[in-house]
Amino acid sequence: MLQSVHPKSATSSKIELVEHALRQLTGISRSGWPDIPQHLHPAFAKYMDKDVWTGESDPLTLSEASLMIVRDAITRTGEFADDDV
Repeated sequence: MLQSVHPKSATSSKIELVEHALRQLTGISRSGWPDIPQHLHPAFAKYMDKDVWTGESDPLTLSEASLMIVRDAITRTGEFADDDV
């Protein structure tokens, strides 16, 4: 039986962030910007373009932001960097 191994830096918030990013990329229960929990918005917004009219995060770039979040999780950079290093 396979067991999940969580590194010590995998907080519940980081796991939730990757989960929402993967949902955007796979189309499994894909949600829009309003459906992503408010506390995760800043992590996504870092990688999203700004809407030229409102200056807010452009929801059309949510998929690209999701890719960057998954990349960071895999490479342990950005939001997922180990604080010990």
